[in-house]
Amino acid sequence: MSDDETVRRKQLDELTSATSAEVCQETVRILPEVQTVATHTKLPLVDLAIPGLRHLSPTQFEQFRAAVQKLVEGDGEIDLFEYVLQKVVLRHLEPYFLQARKPVIQYYSLKPLAGDCAVLLSALAYLGQDEPGKIDYAFQQGAQMLCYAAQIEHRLLPESECELAQVDDALNRLCQAVPQIKKNVLNACAQTVAADGVIQEMEAELLRAIADTLDCPMPPFILALSE
Repeated sequence: MSDDETVRRKQLDELTSATSAEVCQETVRILPEVQTVATHTKLPLVDLAIPGLRHLSPTQFEQFRAAVQKLVEGDGEIDLFEYVLQKVVLRHLEPYFLQARKPVIQYYSLKPLAGDCAVLLSALAYLGQDEPGKIDYAFQQGAQMLCYAAQIEHRLLPESECELAQVDDALNRLCQAVPQIKKNVLNACAQTVAADGVIQEMEAELLRAIADTLDCPMPPFILALSE
């Protein structure tokens, strides 16, 4: 839900039309509690909700999926958290309700996926760094793990070529690769994120979405509480 009151009213209207007045009322009731939740704990809450969502009827699921889409697009743009949220939720629910077949393995070599790997590593490098030198260093930390396997040199892409739409397309192709390729790609992504020794919240969640899409699920990143 948007922090902007005008956008939020539009979202609530769309939520009512997509689901029901009762769902809208319940959303409004719990919204103050959700707004105070730290970013790094939101996806774990989603994980807890998914088993309950599997009890929806097929019709209710279609309504729910439409509502999620409308809420995400309510302000005219999709930010990183919204993308990750939608990716994780629908990935775990769509196969259950739509009985979709698992992606058929199409790639047994990393070389034809080199461009997709560059998209992911570039997106993660830009997400975690501001300075050009540090961006390139983070990218290279991940890329060097894949250069030998792909037998091709990866290059850092311009930021305009590794936005969410390109990331999504890259993930959709990479999920058709054999497990070892997926593992190598995920390890390279982790190296990029950890290049500066600090894993920021959005870096962690995008990495988790990548892992989830590649069928290499990883636990949520929960910050340890100091004594």
